[in-house]
Amino acid sequence: MHRCYVDPAIWSDSEVLLSSASEHHLVNVLRVAAGEMIELFDGKGRQAVARVTMERGRKAILKVEKTSFIPRPLLSISLLQALPKGARMDLIIEKATELGVAAIHPVVTERTVVRLNDSAKKEDRRERWQRIAINAAEQSGVKWIPEIKPVTDFDHVLSAGHDCDIFLVGSLGSDARPLRKVLCEAREKKPLSAAILIGPEGDLSPLELKKAADAGAIPVGFGPNVFRVETAAIFAISVLAYEFGSSSNC
Repeated sequence: MHRCYVDPAIWSDSEVLLSSASEHHLVNVLRVAAGEMIELFDGKGRQAVARVTMERGRKAILKVEKTSFIPRPLLSISLLQALPKGARMDLIIEKATELGVAAIHPVVTERTVVRLNDSAKKEDRRERWQRIAINAAEQSGVKWIPEIKPVTDFDHVLSAGHDCDIFLVGSLGSDARPLRKVLCEAREKKPLSAAILIGPEGDLSPLELKKAADAGAIPVGFGPNVFRVETAAIFAISVLAYEFGSSSNC
């Protein structure tokens, strides 16, 4: 069954009239015909089964037949991601969405190569990343779409991690603890929220690592291999989701 995102602002429990872009994708790309059933979701836990009808000048009208609500995952994960080079952020957004993160905070750090100095460019990029998250959720079955936060500076983003039950920062430093051991210790506390800070190519600077530690972040290592930025983010999120979504003992 095809899935279709519906903006919460236009959600209805009776019938839904899609935006022009969504209707075009549904009818002309996916070739969904009148009478077919599709799954709707609003990215905030609401979902529905709807029947496609063609009315009002051949507009696709979705007649809702059954609705339900899926609660948020028990663990809320926030990714604090330094802006990487090239299209790697697109991949990180896509995979983080599939893995069920709650929020993604793009961060400009001391060693960040990509610089978005214009506020309009920052917002354009944020909107683009949000669309990538929506598309990833449509394809993967995710019920809650992560919120893509505005691009921010390093000092400002630390508050997002400080407010979580677990705050981790990926580090190549000698003081970094094994991620597995830190999470085993944290399991006893039954955390409901976690944040992971991933630096740019070349890692965070020593001053930034100190600021993160002062804000409560625990420096963790991911093993003997040095990961690319996107690999580190996907690995850390996967392990967090596994450790706190599994009933197995450490």
